[in-house]
Amino acid sequence: MIGSTSELGIKGVHKRTWDKGLGRKKEYYIEEFNPTYNHHQKWYIGANISWRAKMLIAQLRTNSHELRCETGCWKRPKEAWEESVCVFCTSGKVETEKHFILECEAFKDSRDNYINILTASSWNDLFSEGTVEKLGELIIKLNRKMAELLKSVCEAVCPIGYC
Repeated sequence: MIGSTSELGIKGVHKRTWDKGLGRKKEYYIEEFNPTYNHHQKWYIGANISWRAKMLIAQLRTNSHELRCETGCWKRPKEAWEESVCVFCTSGKVETEKHFILECEAFKDSRDNYINILTASSWNDLFSEGTVEKLGELIIKLNRKMAELLKSVCEAVCPIGYC
């Protein structure tokens, strides 16, 4: 019977288990991306930027990317938040969206032409109407650089091309 007490009980247990499993990741998302729990359409959706830029910004904002703060949750057993450190630099920091865009030394050269938008007063200001075009360009460059770095590591580990 749909909607029975036992079915609702199972759904409730599943939701509590999921919420518990999200833990630190959910806290980070709320703290960094949506501190006001504002669910209005974001500026980048209607902005005059490339489809790729919109997609990459959306992936960063919704935790649908392949940074370690996200991929650590895919592993079994799950990787602890603190263990999801950046593999591109030696900072020992968790590879979060903020670290990827603003802090990682491996991508410093890609950020050099975007200092004006990277000095936004808050993380959310980066995704505002006035900066979204440049942010889109930057994120595309960062993704390309990440792909190059991963390819070079792959080639070094597996020189005969099986990567």
